[in-house]
Amino acid sequence: MRKRSLLFGGLLLSGLMIGQALLPVGLQAAESPPLIPREVLFGNPEISGVDLSPDGTRIVYRAPYQGVMNLWVRTLDGKEPPQLLTRRQDRPQRGANWTFDGRYLVTSRDSEGDENTVLVRIDPETGESQDLTPARGVQARVVGIHRDVPNEVVVGLNDRDPRFHDLYVIKIDSGERELLYRSTDDGRFISSVEWLNGRWQPVLRGRVLPDGGSAYELRLPGASEWRPFLSFSFEDTIGGSGPGGFTRDGRWLYGHLSTGEDLPRLVRWSRDQLRTCGTDCPAEVVYRSKSGGLGTALVDIDTGVPTLLQETDLRTRKVVLDPALKPDLAALKRLAGRNDFAIVDRDLNDRVWLVAIGSDQQGPQYWLWNRDQQRHRKLFTVRPRLDAYTLAPMESLDLKARDGRRLPAYLTKTPLADQGPQPLVLVVHGGPQARDYWGLNGTHQLLANRGYHVMSVNYRGSTGFGKAHLLAGEGEWYGRMQDDLVDAVRWAVDEGIADPDRLVIMGASYGGYAALSGLTRDPELFAAAVAEVGPSNLRTLLASFPPYWESGRKITERMIGVGSVDLDAISPLNHVDQIQRPLLLGHGANDPRVNLKESETIAAAMEARNLPIDFVVFPDEGHGLANPRNALAMQALTEAFLQRHIGGRAEPFGDVLEQSSMEWRLRSLPKP
Repeated sequence: MRKRSLLFGGLLLSGLMIGQALLPVGLQAAESPPLIPREVLFGNPEISGVDLSPDGTRIVYRAPYQGVMNLWVRTLDGKEPPQLLTRRQDRPQRGANWTFDGRYLVTSRDSEGDENTVLVRIDPETGESQDLTPARGVQARVVGIHRDVPNEVVVGLNDRDPRFHDLYVIKIDSGERELLYRSTDDGRFISSVEWLNGRWQPVLRGRVLPDGGSAYELRLPGASEWRPFLSFSFEDTIGGSGPGGFTRDGRWLYGHLSTGEDLPRLVRWSRDQLRTCGTDCPAEVVYRSKSGGLGTALVDIDTGVPTLLQETDLRTRKVVLDPALKPDLAALKRLAGRNDFAIVDRDLNDRVWLVAIGSDQQGPQYWLWNRDQQRHRKLFTVRPRLDAYTLAPMESLDLKARDGRRLPAYLTKTPLADQGPQPLVLVVHGGPQARDYWGLNGTHQLLANRGYHVMSVNYRGSTGFGKAHLLAGEGEWYGRMQDDLVDAVRWAVDEGIADPDRLVIMGASYGGYAALSGLTRDPELFAAAVAEVGPSNLRTLLASFPPYWESGRKITERMIGVGSVDLDAISPLNHVDQIQRPLLLGHGANDPRVNLKESETIAAAMEARNLPIDFVVFPDEGHGLANPRNALAMQALTEAFLQRHIGGRAEPFGDVLEQSSMEWRLRSLPKP
């Protein structure tokens, strides 16, 4: 329930990968590092989803119970044993957050990946739970919390109309709800709800304009009408320009702007200024980023004014706005050494910090930092079994596309070979308005351990590398975005890193689309492809978007190129006759973003042409595999698939497929 910063980096795609161990040619078994079991990288962690209580004495977290992740609570002094709060047996329990008074925990669930989120209250003393929002068919979005009213939460619900979210104030103890704001049903959305002058008040609302730009309206406390405030072009809208929200004391409105510049800047407006400035409201620049990604890592615990920023290019660096933080940050830097650290939670007095430390070769560790005592204490390691294995380093690369555009990328080399070209797997991130990060990447580590070099590329259209890089992807699905991936692979071949006959493209969501595009657009380049929840037909993709995406549809359509690009020409389904190489295809049956039919249609088309395909469906999943049992099955199949088509080694299947819900609808791989 309390807002916190993001961890360093992280996975954007699920890992995919498995059979008999097969060593690359010329490598002796005695020289090989041991296989890292799938379970160690992708099974249940020992502990995750940690949240510090407001008084700094307890944590709530997820840990296994009878093989399924459930919620636990424990005191930090260790005087009482951990208490199990939930007993889910089918699907992992999501994480939970404390309310500001520590009285309750708030978590959520959906129905087998359908993204109709239900908000749930849990008593940390008894484990008693109560649904706060409708149990089925309605999506709940938390849009407002405040420490002064710990028993209330402002939630958006689309129960009246699936396209639009009305705002309600919900009492956490009783579940009682009261309408705060009824949607206008014209695509305008509330972007900021604040607790000001003793009551909840919607103060900012926005809408997407017909050209993909955006416009915001403002209603300050005491005003009865909305008035025009700021408007942005499509280019600045997609670049992240817009107001964010007020500080807790209501004195400042913060936001991000990229107008007139390529890189973002943090800005603010004073509340007094906003009373009179109208649409001509110049902002004060707080910080101008030197890289494409800019975020707030910490705010003042009382006022809400940003005190620590982080900007990210290939790597992340911290920007201190409040000098009082410097001694703490210096001490944490010494503790972390070559690793990265992030402050992920704090008590309400801002004296106890929960800190995560990790790197590309070390799994996350959680530490407590006491600011008064200037002392640290290790709590636990998220995946302690990883410590028994030597992980491969992740290299940061600055590549060039054929037109000269910069391509920030990451490469993890297999430790199974010292020199010479090796099989390479290109892992493409989803989004596509997202990005890859440096850090511990389970997919990279597993594939490198099996004998493959692994590359991830922030192709044009990715976020975090400036507005121009993002906008260069407009209308370039199947075009220059795909060129960037091909150029990165060809660089690896030209450098003698990759074997040109053993290249694989793999990804999920947009990454799945890119994988399908790799087989159809560049049929002789890739030896095989792995696509998970990837669209194959852009017309049907757009027609099946969830209703609650309607207000932002124009931005998506413009980035794809609707109206300027032939959607049929850039849909892999229409080029199945070009496919020459095998495909592994996976999908969740309940996916609300990319409908199952996207995979079913291309699978049927390949089957009709007798093309080699393995098609698996998970009936209890949505857009991605939330259940580790299913994720492990998909990874096992991918390992077996890669081993068969480009060599490498693999862990035996064991009973991993039987433990999952997987339906193997089409098969070209030998039976396990």
